[in-house]
Amino acid sequence: MILWLASYPKSGNTFVRALLSNYLDNKNKDVFTKMEGIQSFPKKKSFEGIVDNDLIKKDKYQLFKYFLSAQKKINENKKLNLVKTHNFFGSINGHEFTNKENTAGAIHIVRDPRSIAVSYAYHADISFEKSVDLLLMEKRISLNDGGYPEARMSWKIHFRSWLGCSFPKLLIRYEDLNKDTYNTFKKILIFTNQFLRNKIEITDEKINETTEACSFDNLSKLENKIGFEEKGKNEKFFRKGENKEWEKVLSPELIKKIENNFLDELKELNYI
Repeated sequence: MILWLASYPKSGNTFVRALLSNYLDNKNKDVFTKMEGIQSFPKKKSFEGIVDNDLIKKDKYQLFKYFLSAQKKINENKKLNLVKTHNFFGSINGHEFTNKENTAGAIHIVRDPRSIAVSYAYHADISFEKSVDLLLMEKRISLNDGGYPEARMSWKIHFRSWLGCSFPKLLIRYEDLNKDTYNTFKKILIFTNQFLRNKIEITDEKINETTEACSFDNLSKLENKIGFEEKGKNEKFFRKGENKEWEKVLSPELIKKIENNFLDELKELNYI
């Protein structure tokens, strides 16, 4: 069964993957190599033997028909599979993202959209204005691996969709994970453990070791040393990771635009 690590882009999914993969993998490998054990969805690899590439080239939106089949293939190993996604929890053209036969639960990572606007602008090498517009785009579809569609939708639709998903879920704010990594990560481990029949031994020592290895400074240093395949066009992936950088760089007009569109959600998440 799949345990989704679900988030809007630039919301802390990579941080969660780093922490979980390094806690669960005891082999002597670097942090980024361990992270490769958590796959992303949808990606080309997930659909090999299920859908013809020529079909996707002709009409990429046909891929949504095969989401459940691809997830069934992932679950053939009869294990708990941690899978990252930026897809919203909903249906496209009547084709649902997932179902109870494939999904155990979800860790939903959310971040202040004002911070996302800044982080994504640097990551994608676009203006802050364009980044804010993408947050508001209700039918935002992005492509993975050159042609495999991911339905991200607007930040609000994405957040609401996973908040209302019908499976066991844990909501994590990036800001809490960043400020109090130890206790927030411990919550993630406890939640994950229920799907493993309490197979994870949760100890203070190991949590401290993992949070230190996956600190922002260490991840940034490792990116400088060996690179990171998910980096943006010009900027490093692990650029700053601040909680409120938006206060210093976003214009009052763009801040107001985000707040006006997401006011209820910002209040609900205690961002305002």
